[in-house]
Amino acid sequence: MAKLNELLRDLGRALEGGDLEQVASVRRTIVESHEGTKEGAEAAYKLALDALFRQKDGDRAAELLRIAGKSKIEEWSLPARVSLGLLMLRQGKHQQAAFELRKVAALKPPSLLTAQAQGFLVMALYEQKNGKEAQRIRGEQLKTLGGLTQSQEPTEAAMAHLLLGLEHKFDGQRAEAKKHLSAAVQSGRLPKDELAMAQAALAEV
Repeated sequence: MAKLNELLRDLGRALEGGDLEQVASVRRTIVESHEGTKEGAEAAYKLALDALFRQKDGDRAAELLRIAGKSKIEEWSLPARVSLGLLMLRQGKHQQAAFELRKVAALKPPSLLTAQAQGFLVMALYEQKNGKEAQRIRGEQLKTLGGLTQSQEPTEAAMAHLLLGLEHKFDGQRAEAKKHLSAAVQSGRLPKDELAMAQAALAEV
């Protein structure tokens, strides 16, 4: 079995050199020989993204997301479950999508990832013609985001304001949308792309 520190060194070199095939090869070795570790979960998650976006292989991506999702490393297992749920949703596998998304949507204490999972779960439930449950989860999502606007972590609070503002904009609640989008912009804590998104949305309300 290859030593993890040696594999991480090889991975760093491949990343530095921009060799995507070698990056994927090393990550596959990390997943195969160090599954269950933080590095193994990270490698599985990033391989899944590579399979999905570069290789256009949804089935392989789903397989890798399941590996990452089964790990006990929440830093990677939770995004993997949300990504798997979204992938299942796009593939028309609405029941499977809802199953994966519920695992994150119900987590306490809630996080931005929880709210994201709730949003995708609403979509999956509507696809299953379960409007009543979708509306209930939608209410929980708005409550989750509202609570996160009070987060002591400034970037998390700013992102919650942004997402809540976008949700209110979608619902036609212009005053609430403007309030939260303004708070997001004025926070000074949004990443560049999200700031541009907030400014564009604010100009429309």
